[in-house]
Amino acid sequence: MDPSTFAAPNGRLTKAQGDALVYSTLCGFMLVGLWAGINTRSKREFISGVRTQPAMSSSLLQAYPQMTLVPGAGLFGLGAYAFSTIAPLWAFAFFGPLIRRYCPDGFTLAEFVRRRFGWPIGIFSALVFLGFMFCFMIVELNTYSVIVRTIQPDMNKVVPPLVIALTTTIYTTYGGFKASLWTDNFNAIVVIVFIIIGSVMFSKKLSIDKDLMHESGMLGAHRLGGELWYILTISIVFSQMFNQGFWQRAFASRTNGGLYLSVILATLPLFTIVFLVGMAGPLAYWSHAQPPINTSDEDAYDDGSNALFRALLYMPKWVHGLVLVLTGVLSSSAYDTFQSAMISVIESDLLLSRVNIWWCRLFLIALNVPCVALAVIDIDILQVFLVADLAGLAVIPSVFLGLSRRLAVLNGFDLVVGGCGGFLTVFVFGTIYYHGDAIQGGSLIGLPNGLYGDPDDYSVIGAFLAAPLGSMGFTLGSCATRICLGWLYARATNQPFTMLDRQHIDIQDCVLDADRTGTFIDKVRNPQDGHRLEDGPDKDFDMHMHAAEPHLLSHVLQRVGFGKDSSHNSDAR
Repeated sequence: MDPSTFAAPNGRLTKAQGDALVYSTLCGFMLVGLWAGINTRSKREFISGVRTQPAMSSSLLQAYPQMTLVPGAGLFGLGAYAFSTIAPLWAFAFFGPLIRRYCPDGFTLAEFVRRRFGWPIGIFSALVFLGFMFCFMIVELNTYSVIVRTIQPDMNKVVPPLVIALTTTIYTTYGGFKASLWTDNFNAIVVIVFIIIGSVMFSKKLSIDKDLMHESGMLGAHRLGGELWYILTISIVFSQMFNQGFWQRAFASRTNGGLYLSVILATLPLFTIVFLVGMAGPLAYWSHAQPPINTSDEDAYDDGSNALFRALLYMPKWVHGLVLVLTGVLSSSAYDTFQSAMISVIESDLLLSRVNIWWCRLFLIALNVPCVALAVIDIDILQVFLVADLAGLAVIPSVFLGLSRRLAVLNGFDLVVGGCGGFLTVFVFGTIYYHGDAIQGGSLIGLPNGLYGDPDDYSVIGAFLAAPLGSMGFTLGSCATRICLGWLYARATNQPFTMLDRQHIDIQDCVLDADRTGTFIDKVRNPQDGHRLEDGPDKDFDMHMHAAEPHLLSHVLQRVGFGKDSSHNSDAR
C-alpha cells in the first residue's frame, strides 16, 4: 500500500525537513562510530572483542505490533512473542560458557563448529551463517526504508537503505567490532525515549473505540496464541544461534558471571519494552488508525507491520521528526552489528585468518551492494523471520549435541545428515498432512501462508515440531549407523573397535583425532586457533577448560553429560 495514502491529521514533514533529519542523524551517528573505533589498531581488535566487555547488549525493533494483529494471535500471542525475545538471552547464557570451554579464544559459533567437527563442515556452517545474517541485513534496511517512507512518502525508497549502509560501512570499516559494540549502548536510551514519548502521545492523541476493542477478539485467548508460545520460543532461540553478533557479545564478556548478570538484568526490562512496543498494534487498530490485516488484495495489501507508524502519523509533526531520528539510530546500531559479525565469520572461519585487515574492509564494503539492491523489494518481515526460524530448528540442534562429552563420537558427517534430515522431516510431515500432496509438503518448508492461514490449520506448529525432532533423530541415527558399520568392520577384519573409546581433544585445534583425514584438509586450519589470548591482557586465562568458579549450573550440566568431568583429565571429554 502507498504510504502517501495513510491518514495524517496533523500534516506531514516537508521533504526538506525529512531529508535533513535522515541525513544529519545518520551522519552524526557515523561520527560517533568513528570516534568509538579510533583505538582499533589490529585485525584482532577489528573483528573481535574477546573478553573485553563486561556485559552483553542486544537490540530490537519492529514486528511486535504486527503480531497482535495476526488473526487468532491477540495479546496472548504478543505475550508469547515477548517471552520468546528474552529466551535467546538465557540460551546464550547457557551455551556460551560451554562453547567457551572448547574455544576460549573464539568469538563465533561457526568457529566452534569448525574446530569441533573439522574444516569442511566449518566452511559449510560459515556459509550458512553468512546467508542468514545477510537476510537479516536486508530486512534491517528494508524496515528502515518502510519507516522513513511511512513518515515521509516523498523520499525515494532507495535513499534510506543506501545512506544507512554507507554511513555504517564507513565507521565499521574503520573501527570494526569495537565501534559496533560501543554504538549498541545507544539502544537502551533510544528505546526508553521511544516508550516515554509513545505512551504520552498515544494516551493523548488516540481515541480508543471500546466497542471495537471487545469485538476485535484481541483480548481473549485463542488456539494460535497458545501455539505461539512454543513456535516462537523454540524457533527464535535456535534461529538466533545464527546471529553471530550475539555470539560475539557472549564471547566478549570478561567472565561467565558478567554474562549471567547481564542476562538477568536485561530479562525483565526487555520483556516489558517489547510488550509495550507491541501494544501499539492493538491501540492503532482500536483507534481506527490501522485497518485489519489484508494479505489477499494486492491493491490494498497490508500485513500490519506499519501499525506503530500509522498511529504515529496522528501525532504532531515534531514527533514525526523525533521518530526519524530514533529509528535511524536503532537501525544503524543493528545494521553495524550484522556487518561486524559477518566480517568476523568471513575472516576467521571462511578465510581462516590468512588475509590482511584491508581485505576484511573490502569485503565489508562489497557485501553492502547486494543488500541495498534487495532491500528496496517489499517483503513481509514476519515471514522472513519465520522461514529463518524453521531453518535454524533444522540445523542447530545437531550442532549442540556435539557439546556433550558423551557424544564425542559425533562427527561432521552426522551434522550434515542431521541438518538435511530436519528439512526432510518437515517435507514428510507436510506431505502426510496434505494427504499425499508432495508439492504442498515441500512448500511447507518455506511457510507460504505464514501465520495467516486457516485457524484450523495445524501445518505451522507441525513443521516447527518436526524440524528439531527430525534433526536430532537423523543425527543420532547417522551416528548409530556409523557405529554399527564400524563394529561390523572391526569384527570382519579382527581389528580393535575404538569408536566408543573416550577421545582426547586438542584444545587448541578442537578437533577429534578420529575426524582428521591426514590429508590436505587436516592441514587447512586457522593458525590463530588457541593462541589469541596468549599475548593479550588475559594471557593467564585457563586455555584448557575456561576455569571458572563452580556454580549451580555447572552441576546441572555435569548431570546431563555436558561440561567437565571431574573424574578425568580436563582435556578429555
